Amino acid sequence: MSKNVKTISSIIILILIYILINFICINKSYAITQTTSADINSINSNQYPQIKEILQNLKTEHPNWNFKILYTDIEWSEAIANEYVGHGSSPRNLVPANNSRYDSAWICPACGATKTYDSGKWYCASEAAIAYMMDPRNSTNNDDIFQFMELTYTESNIQTIKSMVNNTFLNNDSYINAILEAAKKYNVNAYYVIARILQEQGTSGSVLCAGNGYNGQYVGFYNVFNIGASGNGKENIILNGLKRAQDKGWNTIEASIIGGTEIIAQSYIAKGQNTLYFQKFDVENSDGNLYWHQYMQNILAAQSEGETLKATFEKMGTINGEYTFIIPLFKNMPQQASTRPLTTSTLIQTTNTELVKINVTGSLRLRNAPNGSTTVGWVYKDEIVTRIEKATSKVNGTYWDKVRKSDGTEGYAARETYESESTYKLYLVPIEPTPPAKEPEENNVPEENNTSSTTTVKNEKIKIDTVTNNVTAIPGTTVKEFSEFTGKEVTVKNSNGDILNSNDKFATGYKIDDTYTISVLGDVNGDGEINSGDLFNTQKYLLKKVDFDEYTKQACDVNNDSEINSGDLFFIQKYLLQKTEFSI
Repeated sequence: MSKNVKTISSIIILILIYILINFICINKSYAITQTTSADINSINSNQYPQIKEILQNLKTEHPNWNFKILYTDIEWSEAIANEYVGHGSSPRNLVPANNSRYDSAWICPACGATKTYDSGKWYCASEAAIAYMMDPRNSTNNDDIFQFMELTYTESNIQTIKSMVNNTFLNNDSYINAILEAAKKYNVNAYYVIARILQEQGTSGSVLCAGNGYNGQYVGFYNVFNIGASGNGKENIILNGLKRAQDKGWNTIEASIIGGTEIIAQSYIAKGQNTLYFQKFDVENSDGNLYWHQYMQNILAAQSEGETLKATFEKMGTINGEYTFIIPLFKNMPQQASTRPLTTSTLIQTTNTELVKINVTGSLRLRNAPNGSTTVGWVYKDEIVTRIEKATSKVNGTYWDKVRKSDGTEGYAARETYESESTYKLYLVPIEPTPPAKEPEENNVPEENNTSSTTTVKNEKIKIDTVTNNVTAIPGTTVKEFSEFTGKEVTVKNSNGDILNSNDKFATGYKIDDTYTISVLGDVNGDGEINSGDLFNTQKYLLKKVDFDEYTKQACDVNNDSEINSGDLFFIQKYLLQKTEFSI
């Protein structure tokens, strides 16, 4: 009996060790510890080349400037890999289209210049472009440093404020007072509030802050931060932004300034993204998340807004004032700063890696070694990954290539079927660079709103709004699918507070990490199914017999027109008759 007990105990211990090893391998990209230091002289130049000397020179030139170093504990290659995702749907980084300064090598070879985003004014950014813009050594200079300025509240100079708003639509005492009130109330730097509004609206303002509505709708509402102004085409973008203003009760410019500042403060600055750089590149981990919580897709946004701040400080003669800059450093950064992509006549692959698309019916196992026995992750049908090593010889009947997923997970995948299999199939299909486009067609992005501001990330099943903390999903979406999309493990709770399993389906009202609320299209009553109960509740709402919260309204808006009307009722009926499907 004792011998059997010892045998069983040994087996259990081995199983626990196996599970632990797999857990560590699969979750290695999230086990990070970030620290901050105000001592630039203690930077290890062997680990972080060049940056110490750069900052020391800036400190000598500007003695009142202060620097904090954020040691991100993130591998440089992992950071780039996680920013270089979303090809074909919603890339994390976009570069301006039809701009000779940002063509060719700035454009992602997977999407190319024939695939545009945000109604035609933006291309997917290349790896080289991302590396160049993310490398802090390229921006720690007199021209670009202000994208690293700490954005929490400090006392502001009223003359500097007036200089910033001079010759802009914000040049109004009431607006200035609203900016100062919002900045102090929500612990935000007032200079940043102005720079962000002008980045969104331009100096003259746009239709979203004119108060005249659009196409006869939403007259008397204002949205100076363009919050919620997303969608396909000019009309949809503007109407969505004005609807958000109406929902928030922003019936004056002042209300929009104060309400919008609160949202940005709570959604970004309070979560640790308290520089323009961190709002563009989400590498600050104090909220437990990395990479996907960004304010803009425009890869130049942080630099551009920083330039607005710098120009104002120079004009006012306050460039040498007391400012604090937070500089992120990554592990294993290149010895030299990443170089600016060179514009050429053709698109080029910017690194010695290669993008491949997963060509399988379901999933493909990632292993710890060629034909290894340990599973370190999975890749799925149509997922795009980076091949970082291409095998030259077979192991156990097939080639094993090393690939990297968008969440940084690396492992070995079978390139093709085994020699013993009768039917051949290529699992890792190279994505060929797309040739440059011919002269683009006219697009319909609003001229007033062309900075590619976005508060959403999405794929064909899921849309995440990082300002409203709302996740919209099609029926049947599971916890596992959401984790695969975001590249991180999440905790989803139902309305009773019970934690869901990986294969459990979403329902309206469920919570993700106690932060995001789910809206499942068509699931109006929150039971996770689309049935006659949802139809009945929608009818009651249209008859004004019940009211919905914002998340239920989002679930009810199945035709994506930002309104709840008879069209949604008809759409749900068609769905129940299996004559249509819902889409994000």
